[in-house]
Amino acid sequence: MRRLVFFLAILLLSFSGYSQTLQYLNFAKKPVLDTAKYGYEYRELITVADGVIHQQLFTRDTVKIRHTTTLLDDQGNKRSKRELGYFTNGVMEFSTRTDFEKGETRQKYFYSSGALKSELAMWGDEVTSEVYYSEIGAEIAKPVIEEPSAKGGENGWYSYLAGTMRYPAEARAAKAEGTVLLAFEVDENGTVGNIRVGNAEFIHEALWKEAVRVIESYPHRWTPKTENGVAVSSEVTLPLRFVLS
Repeated sequence: MRRLVFFLAILLLSFSGYSQTLQYLNFAKKPVLDTAKYGYEYRELITVADGVIHQQLFTRDTVKIRHTTTLLDDQGNKRSKRELGYFTNGVMEFSTRTDFEKGETRQKYFYSSGALKSELAMWGDEVTSEVYYSEIGAEIAKPVIEEPSAKGGENGWYSYLAGTMRYPAEARAAKAEGTVLLAFEVDENGTVGNIRVGNAEFIHEALWKEAVRVIESYPHRWTPKTENGVAVSSEVTLPLRFVLS
């Protein structure tokens, strides 16, 4: 069943080892407490029963896009985990199975058509095998992906931050510190847009506003993400840390 009727408030039931929690998440999949002020993009339903944790993620429109099942041992340690992801049309996007006792992970990704896109196996952090397929099922070379970057790479970006980012007086007076979680889009031309803050509810307003200003003030285009040499749009997630000296 692809849809779920939700309650308007967080539901918390706890009896005989069973509990169920509904929480609201923003675009960064971080919890939102005041949905009237900050809004939300996802609902997550967490069910715990008899050593099994089910985490189901839904869009605002209650379309299921992820289901994670974690098995625990008698001491509460993770034994295994299965994670299933779905496109919004209901087709499976990925399937990941992890055996924590053996240290093994197997992962499959699919095209939106349902065709197998890739298979990967890992032992701990080591990739033991990976195979990629075209949408018609032919085996292909591993895609060459270059992530987006600022002008001058990391050194250029940190140089820009050092010369641009300021500690807001209001935040300094309040002795407020913290890391602002930012996300923004970089299109195929390197233009930045749709800047969003992933933790505005939990950090001083002056800090996240300064972080947004720094991104908006960047005077150069970014180098866009490329897949096999072809520029594509992508989303960049970036933490900006504010620490009082």
